[in-house]
Amino acid sequence: MANQFPNDDWVITPNEMLLYINEAMSSGIIGQVYSGAKILGAMEMPEAYIVQFELSALTQDTISGKWTTTLPQPPLSLPLGYSVNRVYPANASLGQGQDVILLKAKRVGRRKNMPLQFGVYGEIQNKKLILWASNGTPLLNEVFYVEMPSTRAVNLTDAMPLPDDAAEMIFNKVVARLSNRLQIPHDVIQDGLPAGNKTS
Repeated sequence: MANQFPNDDWVITPNEMLLYINEAMSSGIIGQVYSGAKILGAMEMPEAYIVQFELSALTQDTISGKWTTTLPQPPLSLPLGYSVNRVYPANASLGQGQDVILLKAKRVGRRKNMPLQFGVYGEIQNKKLILWASNGTPLLNEVFYVEMPSTRAVNLTDAMPLPDDAAEMIFNKVVARLSNRLQIPHDVIQDGLPAGNKTS
């Protein structure tokens, strides 16, 4: 880049470019959510960011008896309901099941001593989703789906899950990071400067 325009003199790996894109998308989503909260008095998640993923097969922890699977990415730094929109089971014969009741990790311990609504409960630890049924029913062979905002671009040619009005913001953030990372000198043109000293 020379004076904010690309040329052939710089080299950057696709992984580094994807890192900057993912960073810009995640900070852009969080910024839009909290910006909307300031205006409307209630948090809103732009729907264009939300993507549905099929989760990998459940495995049972032999000690706790709970079931675990892996999310496609760690959730964003947003409250539940925004970082993870919803989790639910579904299959071809019965269709879509009841949504998982997601609990904040710090409240899981207290919930064990309280009356539980019937259903499947879940907690999130980084990329790990932990599930258990309120009545102890095994979840073997159940297929779960998650809807959550996706900030992970896997290559530089795929379409990204972002609303049109955010595209310029993401682009500008990535260009700024690249300019700073590569320490590229910029030409500064200042028009309208007064004439220099001409006394002889």
